[in-house]
Formats: sequence, structure tokens, C-alpha cells
Amino acid sequence: MVGLNRRGLLARFALLGAGTLLAACTPAPGAVIPTLSSATGPNPTSDAAASAANPQSTTSGRTTTVVYAVSSNPATLNPLLDDSGASQSGYELMFEGLIKPDPKTGTPISSLAASWDESGDGLKWTFHIQPNVTWHDGQPFTADDVKFTFDAIRDPKTKTPYRSRFSNIASYDAPDKATFTVALKAADCPFLITTMQTPIVPKHALSASADINTDEFNSSRPVGTGPFMFREWQRSDHLTLTANPNYWQGRPKIDQWIRRTVSDDNVLQALLKTGEVDYANVSFGAMQELQALSHLNFQSVANPILITFIAYNLDRPLFQDKRVRQALTQTLDRKAIVNSLLYDQGEVLDSSLASVSWAYSANVPRFPYDVDAAKRLFSQAGWAPGADGILQKDGARFAFTLATNSSNKERAAIATIAQDAWRKVGIDMQPQLLETNAFFAKYQQTRDFDAIVAGGAGLTIDPDQTNFWSSKSIPAGTNFVHYNNPRVDQLLDQARTVPGCDPAARKPYYEQIQQILADDQPFTFLYTANSGVFINKRLQNVQVSSWAGASPFIAWGIKDWSVST
Repeated sequence: MVGLNRRGLLARFALLGAGTLLAACTPAPGAVIPTLSSATGPNPTSDAAASAANPQSTTSGRTTTVVYAVSSNPATLNPLLDDSGASQSGYELMFEGLIKPDPKTGTPISSLAASWDESGDGLKWTFHIQPNVTWHDGQPFTADDVKFTFDAIRDPKTKTPYRSRFSNIASYDAPDKATFTVALKAADCPFLITTMQTPIVPKHALSASADINTDEFNSSRPVGTGPFMFREWQRSDHLTLTANPNYWQGRPKIDQWIRRTVSDDNVLQALLKTGEVDYANVSFGAMQELQALSHLNFQSVANPILITFIAYNLDRPLFQDKRVRQALTQTLDRKAIVNSLLYDQGEVLDSSLASVSWAYSANVPRFPYDVDAAKRLFSQAGWAPGADGILQKDGARFAFTLATNSSNKERAAIATIAQDAWRKVGIDMQPQLLETNAFFAKYQQTRDFDAIVAGGAGLTIDPDQTNFWSSKSIPAGTNFVHYNNPRVDQLLDQARTVPGCDPAARKPYYEQIQQILADDQPFTFLYTANSGVFINKRLQNVQVSSWAGASPFIAWGIKDWSVST
């Protein structure tokens, strides 16, 4: 929940902080450069692979190139082995799943599956494979590839982060080349947008592998079905992809995509200014200066995945009265936090879901900044100032620690802001800044914490939050605050098992869940930060999306991007 992954690409404020590239070896943005005559990569095994080695240009013998800057290196190009933001930004244009999120709504739409059917009880699903899809090496894509991918993920020898998403699957099969079936142990509406969004890998390229975890496929010969094909990867420097001439949705208009890696945000800003980077995300503090540049467009979207919050250990006596938790929220000026830390690139949250979610409800109890109202709530809960000005109750002082990871500057700042705000109402809170692994161990493993500043809220594209609010998730550790509300348990179960899984039928359950959580305040929901990207104006037809699964980063429709020369 707090250890962020997915899209995470979405690590820390939706990839807060960006990468740069080395000016000496970077083509100008939207540059038209001579087509390269050779490439480092897999040996061509078909006309399609040969095309990858020598991309055919849309400009008669010349290649249009787009440069994307990212701060971290991919760990692998095999999508089954790592779903971190760094790796996903490397392989996301090469691989596809059966299902993807609608870039406008986040609801499931077809990708490699042209359509699907569901049994009335929600236990059996049939996926109909898109016709005429081929792998980058020219081999046909079939349901056998989907079955192989599922087999690989469920194989305990495969080091994959996806295995837990498959725990509710009873069986699966490919009865023919065009059909893939899945039987679930229990009805599960999030299954479509979580499990079935898993990228598919080719059976013919990996079935004979001695070890999928170390296969050359992962670094020098990845083969997918996506709009771009592998050309070369020079670790810690750049990854080059070329347009797939046989892409099933039509050849991209951009000939070459270069993903470069250097971690200095100041250098990135300079390269955006000079036009040596076409597309990049930067820190919030750098946005205002770059927005003034005439050759750059800035686009941002609300991020439904990353919610920043203060979470309270509900086993601690201090936090067991919800009036206390409500008062703690009401003491914080969350709007001022968004203004000062995010430069207005975010929104205050009163709900457990971001406003862009189809399940979001604005009809929830709210606890806006109001110090006098907070003092009344503390008094109603039995807390009164002691001789030293600190609130006391039954001889106990209102004192606790607020932990967070020191590497996240925004969270560290929030801890300081909260300390100052809470001191004014008689609370002795001491920030505790920890190394990241120690921080995660503190709340996820030992649970030796009072309160934490963290992010993520465990969200996926689907609004289901069973792992984090259900009492059933307490033993597993994902409900680390030990929130326990039988009514919420019931509503969560009902929402994820609605026959047909129609969002309109599920939404009323999530509206009730949000109302209860907002009143109980197991978290002080602080804000969701926008995800923003700077785009050189030479890039045309770039559209952005809030939903993870859009690629690259927060954009979509790359097949239709073009370069103005």
C-alpha cells in the first residue's frame, strides 16, 4: 500500500523527479536524422525483425526520433519480472495485455482481447483473441501465448510480482488459438483490470528457456506485440525502440523512440530548455520556470493511484476515538500544504478515492481546517490541557511519534508542518525520519509505530480497497492500521462481486464505503498529487490520461503522435 509500485511508474508522487540525458549523444527533439544501417539487438528471424533493425521512415530514408528522459534505469525488459515504474517505462511500448484501461474513464476496454464474455455468477470468463496480431518477429499471437504467460507467472521459479494477482484463479485454458478461458474461485470484479492487464510474453521465444529470470530475452532480445520494437539497450544510458511496421492497430508515425537515463534533475531542466529532450517529468519546484518557455507544453492530470496520507495505528489508545482522529485532521491546513509543496499541482482529499475515479463520491463527511472546531472535538473526547500546555487524559499526555521515509522531501515537510500545527492545540508530536527500508519494516512488519506519513493508499485502477480496509486483510499485514468495521467488510465484498461487474451497479457500494471511512478517519487523507509532463511543441497529438496503463508515462495514443519538422 505504501511501498509504491504500479505505474509507479508511480514511485513517489507519480514519478516525482525525472531523468536527464547526456547532451553529447542526444539528437535534437523531433530531429530528423539519417536512418541507421545497423543495430545492436536480436538477430533478425523474419521480415518484421529485419524492419526493427533498419526502421522504415515516414520521411523517405530519414528517421524521426523522440527522446524521453527518465531518472532511473530499468531492471529488466521482461514485463513479468518487474512492475516498477522504472522498468515499465522501458517495456511498456513493446508489450500489451488482453485488457487495458480506458484512458478517459479507467474502466476496462479491449486490447489483445477483442472482446470477452462472463458467466452469470461471475466465475467463468471467456476472452476472444484479436485476429491478425503478430509478434515483433513475425510469429502469430494466439491464446497459447496467454496460457504460457499464466503458466510462467504461476511457476514458483519465476521471480514475478504478479503472482498474488492470480491467487483467485481456479483454472485457465486455451481451448483453441482464438479463445482463452479463466475460472475464478470467487467472483471478483477487479480481476479484469488487474489480472487481465498483465503483459503477455511469447511462448515461442521463452518456452525452451532454461531460466526465464536470466534469459537473454530480458535484456537483448525482447519480443512483444506493441507499437514499438526493441533495437538496443545500453544500460545506464539509453534504450532505443523502433516503430513496429506490422502493428495490428497501424504503424506509429514516429520512427524511433529513445528512452534515456540520467538522474540529475537540474541537467534535465537545462536540456528541456535547450530542446534536447522532447518529453519528461520534473520536480514540482521546477515547473513554474519551465512553464514560461514558449517551446514547451505542460500537461498534467489528477493521479488516482497516489494518495498521500497520515495513517494512525488504531491499536494505540491515543487513536481509538474517532473524534480524536477527526480533530487531528481538522487541525491541518491541507490546502496550504498542497499550495506550498505541490505548487497547486494537486487536490485536497476528503475521501479514500481520488475525484477522477468513476467510483468517487463528493457526498462524504468533511473536516476542513478549523482549529476551534478541532479543540472542541478534543474536549468532547476527554482531552484537556495540562500544566505544560500538552493535552492530557487520565494522566496520559497526548504525545506520539510520526514516522516517514527521509528520502521523500514532501513527506518530511508534512511531518514538520503537522508538528507545528498540532503543537498549537496541545499535542506533543515528534517526527521520526527513517531510511526507506527501515520505515517500511516499521509499519509493515513489526507494526511498531504510532502514526506515519505515507502514500499510495493501495489503489489500483479499480476502486476496490479490500486489501487495506477489510478486517480479513489484517493477518496479511496490508491493513496495517488494523481498521475493523463489519459494515465496511460487507460493502467491500458486495462491491467486488456485483453480477456483471457494471461500474454503475458497483458505485453505490463504494459511495457508502467512502462515507464511512471519511467519518471514521483511520487516515487523515491529505491530497492526491497531479502527474505532469513537459512536451516539446514539435510533438503533435499528445494526449494525457490519469490512468495507469496509459503509456508512455501518463500519455496515450502514441501510435498517432507525430513530429513537426
